[in-house]
This record gives sequence, structure tokens and C-alpha cells, in this order.
Amino acid sequence: MIEALTGLASLVRDGAVTMRDSLGATSLGRARELERLRALGGEAAQARQRIVDLTRDAFVTPYDRGDIHLLAVTLTDCLAHLERVVDGGIRHRIEEAPDGMADQIDLLVRMAELTANAMPRLRSLDEVADYPAEIRRLATQAHRVRTELLTEDLATGSDPLLALRSVVVNGDLAQAVRAFEQMAAGVEGIIVKES
Repeated sequence: MIEALTGLASLVRDGAVTMRDSLGATSLGRARELERLRALGGEAAQARQRIVDLTRDAFVTPYDRGDIHLLAVTLTDCLAHLERVVDGGIRHRIEEAPDGMADQIDLLVRMAELTANAMPRLRSLDEVADYPAEIRRLATQAHRVRTELLTEDLATGSDPLLALRSVVVNGDLAQAVRAFEQMAAGVEGIIVKES
């Protein structure tokens, strides 16, 4: 099961990198990146189902079945939110991401990398004990950047429609950050139960 969770987390990391790569892409390039994200989402849904089947059919699981299910669901949610960010950028015609938005995306990529590195270490919970705190630290930073960006977007008043579109995509970014926070909380719950 840990191997399956590791594979799913790798898909999420690939999705985060794809999302970041879509920043500098042309409209056509972004559409390709969105298709790539959707393909990763399909693979993630299959991986999630495999994890659910393995968990259901296993006589013994490394951790509580509900916790394993929660991790699988949350990883899949992380990827779905990343897809929404790219889709929102396309739909709302955000040609160039503001600096704050690019910073948030970099933080999300870092969260995805940490998550992909943490999953194989679930075999020894001491090795993953720092993961929840680091995700929370990055999430706090992302929320701070988001607040500053929203304040700037709404205060400048240069183009109210662009500001509104940016706020919508920012909301999608915030949902992705929250999904990683939920992932960290799930891992932390396992650590607490098993200690």
C-alpha cells in the first residue's frame, strides 16, 4: 500500500510541475498542459481505486484502513485542485501570472515534492515526523502571499475585471494549499495513532 501511495504522490508532484510549467506557456501550450493534468488526474483516479481495493482486500494493513483511504482521497484531491488552477488561468485569460501567484505556485510545487518524498518514508514514521510541520509552514507562507496579492489586486483598481479573474484563480490556489494541509494532517494523525 505504501508503494501505491508513493506512486499516487508522484503523480501529484508531476501535476504540480505541469501546473508550474503552464505559467510561461502560450494559450496553446496551456491547453496542452491542461490535457496533461487531466491525464494525470485519470491515472490518479485509477491509483486511488487500486489503493482502496488493496486496503479492502488486505488481511493486514500497515495503518488504519480509514487513514490509508483518507491519504488516497486527499492526494487525488490535491491533483484535482492543481488542474482547476490551470483551467481557471485559461478560462479567465490570465496571460501572465502576477509575482504573488507565481510564488504560490512555487510553494505548491515544493509541497508536492515534500509529499512525494514523504510517502515512501511512511514505513518508518520517525522519518516522516517533520513532514506535517514543514507543510504547515509552507501553507502559512502561501496564505500570507495570497492575502498580499489579493490586497494588491483589489487596491490598485487598474483593471477590475482582471483583479476579479485573478481573485478566482487565487481561490483555486488556496484550495490546493488546503488539500496539502489536509494531507499533512492525515500523516500527522497516523503518527499520533502509531506512537
